[in-house]
Amino acid sequence: MISSSSSSQESGSKIQVIQKNQIFNILFIVVALLSISLRVGLVWYNRQSNDNHMQVVQLMLASARLPQKQDCWECFQPKMFHFTVTKVIQIFGLTGLTLNGLSLVGEIINLLAGLVTLAIAWAFIARLPVKNKWLKLLAFGLVTLNPVLIGINSQATNDTFAILFSTLAIYCTYVFLQRKKFIPFILAILFSALGIASKTNVWVTAIAIVITLFIQAFVSPGRTLKATIYAIAFLIAVPVLTVINPLTQYVANYQTYGKPVLMNINTLPLPPLVGVSKYNDRGGILSIKDGFFSFKFINLLEHPRIEYDHDNYPPNRTSFWAMLYGSANSASFANYPPSWSTTGTQGFLLNQGIFSLAILPVLLLLMGGMTETFIMVRDIFKRDSVVLQNTDYGLFVLTFIGYIAFTIIYALLYQTFLVMKAIFIFPALLAFPVLFLRTTEPAYAFLSKHVKWSIHILNIDMVALMVLYIMEIITLIARIRMYH
Repeated sequence: MISSSSSSQESGSKIQVIQKNQIFNILFIVVALLSISLRVGLVWYNRQSNDNHMQVVQLMLASARLPQKQDCWECFQPKMFHFTVTKVIQIFGLTGLTLNGLSLVGEIINLLAGLVTLAIAWAFIARLPVKNKWLKLLAFGLVTLNPVLIGINSQATNDTFAILFSTLAIYCTYVFLQRKKFIPFILAILFSALGIASKTNVWVTAIAIVITLFIQAFVSPGRTLKATIYAIAFLIAVPVLTVINPLTQYVANYQTYGKPVLMNINTLPLPPLVGVSKYNDRGGILSIKDGFFSFKFINLLEHPRIEYDHDNYPPNRTSFWAMLYGSANSASFANYPPSWSTTGTQGFLLNQGIFSLAILPVLLLLMGGMTETFIMVRDIFKRDSVVLQNTDYGLFVLTFIGYIAFTIIYALLYQTFLVMKAIFIFPALLAFPVLFLRTTEPAYAFLSKHVKWSIHILNIDMVALMVLYIMEIITLIARIRMYH
């Protein structure tokens, strides 16, 4: 009788686990369908973008040569996105379309690229060694419903391609580190090169992968030579593929302008430590102290939107971290393009709610980054290959820190508030759920034993944030409809 009773209890618990897993699978599908619907709705109505990349496509349709920097404002960019859009337009005989029609083609291509990115994020999060499926669902929801990501997936710009190929490169590297198979390694090289051919900042992904591979070689007992060969092969292959790829125009740029990588604005002398820079009078980085040692969160809540006035702009426009935080969590914070913009206090309450609720997951993300950095540095010195393998040899924290560092350097060199935006960090997309879960999983385990009621507060905060994310895209779609 005891044996029969314990057997039935075990059978009942297995059924409960299966049912619970099915519920979470359904919830994952619901979140994914919601995010897809929001993207489709935005693409359906939107025809404007942060930057005029369709002018590059029009020039490519009109001529067989690749446009160069002097031809248009965005012509300095690598041409992977523009080439893809141009070829799709030509193959399907759509060259007679109006500018809005051509833009729709570019948006649909980015929509599909965005959906592939989300599929990778879903597959990746599902594979993470985290037992708490609720936390995985939160991580997936915060990524896939992020209004900035939805917004950029719905515009005809090159950012979505950069995010896609960077995500693919990081995912393939992750698989390679886990399985040591040759095909994922080759794909990581290919996707890194394609990402750089889409946008220059994807070099950060390639550098992070190289460092990761050398860390693996340094700490791996018995396979150091083989691991070093892989690291050196990646180090050589990506730059070679990048240089010989005509879509990067590195050779043409060097021949014409004397340098392979170009920009459409000039660098400024470094800002002072304190005081106000005399070279930048529009807001942005006015000094090291004001720009990088301030957050100005209260100012951000008081005026949760960028203004483009030369003078009398909100104080948060000079804080690097406030600009990064705002542009990471709200698609309408940038107040551009025109059909996305607001006036007066329109949209303030929604953005204020988003910025208030987003503090918690952002803090968890940053704490995860600090924890992962500590583990990586400690175990490199200890040459603890087991722990480092469990943290993927620092791949995700290196990518995350790399993009933060890139954005800081970019802001230091150009200083205008126009370059202080979080979209530059989004190619590190897969790092977000990893670092978020790094802190959240042990925090939930601790709180469930000692302060159980606080878990409900954390859950309410993050679910409410996702609801506001959804509301922002819905209101944005409504705003665009009224604009037309």
